[in-house]
Amino acid sequence: MVANIEAAFRQRIDALTWMDAATKAEAKAKLNTLYVGIGYTSHWQDYSAYEIKADDIFGNLWRGSLFVYTREIARLGNPVDREEWTMTPQTVNAVNLPLQNALSFPAAILEPPFFDAKASDAFNYGAIGAVIGHEVSHTFDAEGAAFDSKGRVRTPTSRFRTWP
Repeated sequence: MVANIEAAFRQRIDALTWMDAATKAEAKAKLNTLYVGIGYTSHWQDYSAYEIKADDIFGNLWRGSLFVYTREIARLGNPVDREEWTMTPQTVNAVNLPLQNALSFPAAILEPPFFDAKASDAFNYGAIGAVIGHEVSHTFDAEGAAFDSKGRVRTPTSRFRTWP
């Protein structure tokens, strides 16, 4: 379904009369490199270094904050993990992540009323298909246009030259 919706976006990009060839090529590059995570992450966060004590709620909160802070600091200078999830699998939502040029559809949104394996294609395209299309469209909206196909922020000059 995601591939079909991306194909529809490609066809519509081709049909745009106001978009020049270079901009169309960049739009297609964004679609071609778009990472789509469905269900849950392929690699789980390791919490083994996070010490929890049954009789120390304040300490648990403090150590939890320190654990997250340390993990985030360790990420500095490293490449962006395009496959990192920002939501848990049990979250009913979907997200476009422009810095990663990625989309995430957690497992919980893949249940009725958004998706039903027993339902017709028409039902599913009208439900989860609308969500997929909505998230893909963010790749090209005012915020998404500020990022290239690698998730890099465009300079103001290149942004307006490339994305009218």
